[in-house]
Amino acid sequence: MTHRAQVEAILAGARAERTALLEQLSPALQASLPVDATGITQAIDHLGDAAGLDLHAEQVRGHKTNAAVLHGRVFGRQPLSKDTVLAAFVDGARVRAETLAHLAAEVGGDALEHEIETLLAQYPPQADLPAAYAAQERATVLIATSLDEQ
Repeated sequence: MTHRAQVEAILAGARAERTALLEQLSPALQASLPVDATGITQAIDHLGDAAGLDLHAEQVRGHKTNAAVLHGRVFGRQPLSKDTVLAAFVDGARVRAETLAHLAAEVGGDALEHEIETLLAQYPPQADLPAAYAAQERATVLIATSLDEQ
């Protein structure tokens, strides 16, 4: 199976799991979960493994300063505000964008890195979170395709 097919299967599986989860939640809780990066993160891990990189650790390090993590360190189990939740999603997108650019550079050199950075820059997460996450999904497919062509 090609890397592209594997990444597409990972993304589709994560979308199906998210849909099933959301169907079980109240509308208020659904609204607090505007996006889900599970598939993107799993695709990055798969692609990193294929390229001989430990990108999971890179992502974990990047998330240590996530708004939700910092809130938890300061306020414990106090509920998160809507703004903090949104900031956490935006920051997660930032961390993944950096990881995707690094992965693209390792897999396809400067040209692929530039293509991925350009794609992601067109959809800043603070402006349109769902579009940013969709762009990150496209980036994983582009990187997988590049791996397949090698």
